[in-house]
Amino acid sequence: MWGVIEKFLKKYGEYREENGCTCDNCGREIFTYPEKRLCADCESRMPVFLHRCPKCGRNTPGEGVCLECKAHMPTFAAAISAYPYDGIAASLINRLKNGDRYLAGFFADALAPLTERKLQNEGLRKEDVLFTCVPDRKEERVKRRERRYNPAAELLRRTCEVLGVSCDEEIMRKSRETRPQKRMNAKERFENVRGAYRVHKRSVCENRTIVVFDDIMTTGATGDECARILAAAGAKRVIFVTATSVPAKKDFPAFAE
Repeated sequence: MWGVIEKFLKKYGEYREENGCTCDNCGREIFTYPEKRLCADCESRMPVFLHRCPKCGRNTPGEGVCLECKAHMPTFAAAISAYPYDGIAASLINRLKNGDRYLAGFFADALAPLTERKLQNEGLRKEDVLFTCVPDRKEERVKRRERRYNPAAELLRRTCEVLGVSCDEEIMRKSRETRPQKRMNAKERFENVRGAYRVHKRSVCENRTIVVFDDIMTTGATGDECARILAAAGAKRVIFVTATSVPAKKDFPAFAE
């Protein structure tokens, strides 16, 4: 009998977690879903943007274009992030990358209004925009077999569900494998992704605005490379959207192309 009760409690806990009955971060019971997915305490500790770089969208020490963008101006037209990669936001995105699939809904709730507002400011209708995501790397595909999803594609799908638009995660594909970038500096990251992707569906890109989703922006190298190949395929502009972004550095040396 006790085994049946334990099984029920486990299933009930999973249901509550997946259906928003508990805080997505600490697990406390909340009664504000779906309007709010965090408890008041966790929400108060979420990192916020003090200044956003108008180009890469990351947290910057001051106003205006960040030093990293000045050193290497990205090819994408603009970038949007829901949160700085810090504290609770960093913990949540890493949990999404490592099996907690339902957290894509948390970030989608934040990304959808930001994306829609950006498109409106550009004079664009969301129905006229092409939504896609960054192809996953080899190590991510290995993880995908374990967790059964690609985080970037999951963010894409869930955000587009909120926006009420269609998406296509097959616009781009990997053309070669890249090395893990965790310990690379900015120059090494840009070199690592150069030529790593190809446009699989060129015909749909002509004169289109394309929104590309990914989980984390560190230096902008991946978004820059995706924007470069999409522009070569005829895209009018590319907007890079990520759940989180690493804050821009206060001191960033320029590097040769």
